Amino acid sequence: MRLKPMMEDLVSPMQSSFIPRRGTHENILILQEMVHSIRRSRNRDGGMIIKIDHEKAYDKVNWGFLRQTLTFFGFPESLIKLIMCCVMSSQPRVIWNGETPPSLNPMCGLRQGDPLSLYLFVLCMERLAYLIEEEVDKGAWKPLRVCRGGPCFSHLFLAYDLIFMARVSFSNVNSIRRVLYQFSHSSGLQVNMGKSKVFFSPHLDIEYQQRLARSLGLVITRDLGKYLGAPIHHGRVSPSLFRPLIDKIQGRLSSWKEKLLDMATRATLIHSVTSAMPTHLMHTAWLPTGTCKHLDKMNRAFLWARDGNPRKMHTIKWDKITKDKSKGGLGIKETPNMNIAILAKIGWRILIEDKAVWQGVGKCF
Repeated sequence: MRLKPMMEDLVSPMQSSFIPRRGTHENILILQEMVHSIRRSRNRDGGMIIKIDHEKAYDKVNWGFLRQTLTFFGFPESLIKLIMCCVMSSQPRVIWNGETPPSLNPMCGLRQGDPLSLYLFVLCMERLAYLIEEEVDKGAWKPLRVCRGGPCFSHLFLAYDLIFMARVSFSNVNSIRRVLYQFSHSSGLQVNMGKSKVFFSPHLDIEYQQRLARSLGLVITRDLGKYLGAPIHHGRVSPSLFRPLIDKIQGRLSSWKEKLLDMATRATLIHSVTSAMPTHLMHTAWLPTGTCKHLDKMNRAFLWARDGNPRKMHTIKWDKITKDKSKGGLGIKETPNMNIAILAKIGWRILIEDKAVWQGVGKCF
């Protein structure tokens, strides 16, 4: 696809969706450090983080806005016509009681599942990033600084997962409302107020927080929950934070009949599934020792087809099983060592990547 190589130059570093050499883990790490920063900050004004959810984002993109966006980024008219022809030629049908009525003629939206739609949506969201940067340049939107001498952040985008960050003040709130109104009015995308929420510095006066939240039309939260599949922890990392991961892996293991599988098949499933499932969270957090031990315990039980029998003997030590295949083991990785290796890779990237925005966050700590 010819659009893909161009995206890195067209899209700002604050947006990482479907862009080469950018990933979700950078956004998670930045947000995690921003939450940590405003929680420990004792500045008088404090900070706020807003999690925005759009209603049926792909389905509501205005085609006129899409054409303006392609023109804004300097695409030739011939290519714009070709892209718009692909977008507007969609004719979906709905099967009703086993019958197929005439096709529908949509007036807006992008087809989900179409590879072209991903990049077009990212370009549309970049228009929102431009509006935010204009407000920041004018001084109307004061972004958050992760630490003294560190980088400032006003927003993070990954497709339709939006995070806004600003100092706490009514002028910043008005700037955020103005940006959202302008973008919604032109793009057709509407904010889902029921699912969007705002997180404030804990030391701020409760009544002041409520007034700001009412002005934004959002609910206050003390926990941002999950962001891009990873829990945003607001204090010390505890095993309970990763309990959903253990339950998910346990559910996957229980769906397999280990007694009907030979050891080679069970080892392959551990390699490709149960050992791979925690890696996304390992990129963003140091898993507690108890969680790592529990994950290894589940893998051992599945490998030996224990099936709930705690007395069944393991005839080979786990230390030997986790050795490389060239050394007589099965090559199954121990969870703590895998976590260390993944986090070491993050540290290595912080040292060698000079242009990455998230690199400045890592060097602050």
